[in-house]
Amino acid sequence: MRKSGRVLAMAAMAMLCCTTPAMAREKDPVPAIKGQITFLYYKDLPAAAQFYERLLGKAPEPTPEWVRLFTLTPTSTVGLVDATGGALRPSEEKPVMVTIVVDGVRGVDRWYDRVRAQGIRIAEERKTTRLDAKRSIHAFMFNDPEGYRIEILSWVRTPQS
Repeated sequence: MRKSGRVLAMAAMAMLCCTTPAMAREKDPVPAIKGQITFLYYKDLPAAAQFYERLLGKAPEPTPEWVRLFTLTPTSTVGLVDATGGALRPSEEKPVMVTIVVDGVRGVDRWYDRVRAQGIRIAEERKTTRLDAKRSIHAFMFNDPEGYRIEILSWVRTPQS
């Protein structure tokens, strides 16, 4: 009995102190995520809103005057916020990049043609960048009116050499 009691105590201790991350997730699952919004902050919200409306080919969602929401996909939105509204303020440095993922090299090329046709300066020309042995991206980049970098990309397979 004494030996079996020690075995049970050791098993209980192992369960308490040695829970794996997978075991922890089962007990406390991550709450569901329904979508994502990236907010960008502007000194001139009307100019930024006009740029994105023209770029995306659609009007923003109805919102209060200090914010404009542009739905990109059913679960992804870019939000533009006036300098005087919202939680943060615009800054000269823009350490944020909005990446829009499209379908295939042809999708990137169609967006490239659209951006060029609107007279937007291309910051980085179209190119394919190898990420690893299986994945590459085909992408180009440009800036919005206040300097936020926008990247249009598609995942592509890395060519086998």
